[in-house]
Amino acid sequence: MVAPGPTGPGEALRPPRRTRARWPIILVFGLVFVIAASYITLPYYSVAPGSARQVNDLIRVPKERAFPPQGKVYLATVSLQRATPVGALVGWLDSDTDVVPEERILGKAPRGDYSEQNRQLMSDSKQVASVVALRQLGYPVAEHGAGGVVVAVEKGTPADGHLAPDEVILAVDGRPSMLASEAVGVIRGHSPGDVVRLEVRNVDGAVRTEQVTLAANPRRPGGFLGVTILTKDQRFDYPFEINIESGEIGGPSAGLAYTLGVLDALTAGELTGGKKVATTGTMEIDGTVGNVGGVAQKMAAVRAAGAE
Repeated sequence: MVAPGPTGPGEALRPPRRTRARWPIILVFGLVFVIAASYITLPYYSVAPGSARQVNDLIRVPKERAFPPQGKVYLATVSLQRATPVGALVGWLDSDTDVVPEERILGKAPRGDYSEQNRQLMSDSKQVASVVALRQLGYPVAEHGAGGVVVAVEKGTPADGHLAPDEVILAVDGRPSMLASEAVGVIRGHSPGDVVRLEVRNVDGAVRTEQVTLAANPRRPGGFLGVTILTKDQRFDYPFEINIESGEIGGPSAGLAYTLGVLDALTAGELTGGKKVATTGTMEIDGTVGNVGGVAQKMAAVRAAGAE
């Protein structure tokens, strides 16, 4: 017996209609998946090379005091974006990009607060850069403030439950702290396990006393409270006006570059030896260089810009 077969050679090559009908559906679902993977965000950030640009044209000093340099001071930045599935895959394949959990970027701060904090930190870094440069050149620059305003409190730290954002630290251990640096200096002078007494004004204006046991500082020797504070109503008595533009750049890590740029603009000769010199790092009000982050990404940006 012979099993029934196709009536002609053409029918043997014709795919079943049902199979052909599935392909458009599969393609549509595939397209939807790719689009979704390009827009859905994950609890990760992509840290990629940003840009390296010279700061000399961002700094304005009085013409009669200016010494325009031939060399350039460059600041290096990173590109920071919430990761999508596609972006995370690209980042993992790129040696110059790091994909990190959002906690490493945001800490305990909400996402919206983080952006605002970065804008404020940039504003403060420009002010600190001007003050440090002027003091380095011998100009007296007095600082005034109305206490250390709490910007953020890290969960699980000694300050958690004792302090809240927008409250103001007025004194530490009975010593008035009208400047954030004064409060920080007293706290860092303690050891882990010490109890500090804080005079705090809340948002309603009421003043209270908090006693807090300090923890070990994870970044430097000394006691650790677990807050970010800035000087409330901070102002300086400048001998003359200095303006620094920052555009859309946020965060404090341009502080060193701005400080060197102001020094270069106000002194004769070439601070950079006439070359393109790239820098990164925060600047403290006492003139010390602070933390540096995203070094690998910033080095890639510097190489791309041709800085030295």
